[in-house]
Amino acid sequence: MIRRRMRSGKKEEVELLPLQDVEKLTMLETVNKIIELVENSGLSKDFYEKAAPYIKVLMEGQGITQIQSILVAVIAEATSMGNRASLIDMAEFVGCNGIIIMQYNAAIEELVRNGFLIKHIKFDDSVEYGLHPDFLEALANNRTFVRRSYAGCTPVSFLQAFFDLTHERHENRLSTDILCSEFQRLCEANPDLTLVKEVKKLDLETMDQLVLVQFCRHLALNAEADLSLENLSFLYDNKRERQRFESELNSDYSDLQLKELVERTCSDGFFSNDEFCLSEKGRKLLLKEFDLKHPRKVSGDLIRSSDIAKKDLFFSKEVQQQLEGLYGLLQEENYRNICARLKEKGLRQGFSCLFYGEPGTGKTESVLQLAQKTGRALMQVNIADIKSKWVGDSEKNVKAVFSRYKSLVEQSELAPILLFNEADAIIGKRKEGAERSVDKMENSIQNIILQEMETLEGIMIATTNLVQNMDSAFERRFLYKVRFEKPQLDQRVQIWHSMMPDLNEGVVSRLASTFDFSGGQIENIVRKCDVESILYGQEFINDEKIEQYCKEEKIIMKGNHQPIGFRI
Repeated sequence: MIRRRMRSGKKEEVELLPLQDVEKLTMLETVNKIIELVENSGLSKDFYEKAAPYIKVLMEGQGITQIQSILVAVIAEATSMGNRASLIDMAEFVGCNGIIIMQYNAAIEELVRNGFLIKHIKFDDSVEYGLHPDFLEALANNRTFVRRSYAGCTPVSFLQAFFDLTHERHENRLSTDILCSEFQRLCEANPDLTLVKEVKKLDLETMDQLVLVQFCRHLALNAEADLSLENLSFLYDNKRERQRFESELNSDYSDLQLKELVERTCSDGFFSNDEFCLSEKGRKLLLKEFDLKHPRKVSGDLIRSSDIAKKDLFFSKEVQQQLEGLYGLLQEENYRNICARLKEKGLRQGFSCLFYGEPGTGKTESVLQLAQKTGRALMQVNIADIKSKWVGDSEKNVKAVFSRYKSLVEQSELAPILLFNEADAIIGKRKEGAERSVDKMENSIQNIILQEMETLEGIMIATTNLVQNMDSAFERRFLYKVRFEKPQLDQRVQIWHSMMPDLNEGVVSRLASTFDFSGGQIENIVRKCDVESILYGQEFINDEKIEQYCKEEKIIMKGNHQPIGFRI
């Protein structure tokens, strides 16, 4: 709103200066004289005659037209009070019909395009104008306004200049239209920058280009990979356009997502609902000129090899040979050589393994030891969590698992192992003619995993207790299949000796012969002994107590008398 200078019904007479004195006025003094003369003038003939010398100074000093000089002065009155002026405000200040001011809208928009004015679109879609700070500074310093130059930017200074523009938009000092115009000028002034070249090749609308560079700026200058909708949608000053943008991004069908440049943020195997980031493809394509430091974030689903305790495991000769073969394959030098040879032959470079067998037979622990011995991190996935936590978004989250794993492979010196633990729920036979939404979702999840296994570059291991119902499509895709069985007598003896080395041979032999335990069940008993010894002292644990714990470990199911054991 423009401050009204006239406090009474009668306009005060404005002192007119001789022509030679007019030429001595500063730019701000000239603008002030025009403001005094134009207020309530109705843009009459008398006003133009009296104001002509002052308008001429402003026209020649700033390279603008007669009506633009008048409009600049009117808007300057609002800007000096920390306000902005709408077309209605201008008409009221000048004292004329609003239609008269509206006919000069093209002249105002030209001032906006050339950087003299800032156009502000409010939440109700009404428009206000203010002097651009750079132009105001030029008037204050009594010099001709020269639009800012963007030429000669380095990759970093390009993004810094981009930040200045987006900051002005965030502060509502720059309209979206002008932001787009200035962004185009910034790009045109620096055509040789890789970022500019690659953005132009993508054939995106200007606003999508802006959003894409916003991601680049945050990542390259602030090391912020994840941006919320709020960090992006402020670029739009129009409510409807902002809502359209947010809707497209939330629905995963914006051009940036369809071109696989931007994706939802993924943490611990789950997609975020409201945060997005550049995809690996986007980072590689657009940020070649920047030395990005990727923090090695260790999240809840990633286990470092150094955090895995070394354990001795005892298996049949056949299983031991299979595991030793995998250890050899995953030694880094062997792994790289094999991948290179497979690539030369046009074959897939991913290794998918299935560890199957009864509970407690060492499947999961074997994966851990495989990671520990080969120095590889382990990305662990629990399908049950994905399906229970994100009903309706399960398919997206399964894709996120593989997307995150792919990113880890690309960033890591040693490819990590992707572990689908207790994968019974995903390798079962797909349901034909599925009609229930749950059945359709499970089929969809299985199809996604099968597709990802086809293009996998890395190491995937799935563990399961049940294989009788396994879908044949999964069976074909697992290159290595290791069957874990309950340990035989000699292996049970080794496990007891390994876990309780102080037991004498006779006790070990009796326990191993009497109780047909898996390694997991034996470990349960050992842990219980440890707990009891902490509570009551080591002398509390004797041969009879150990045998008692063994009997307690075995549960007899009433009715069919089939023994089952607890899993750890």
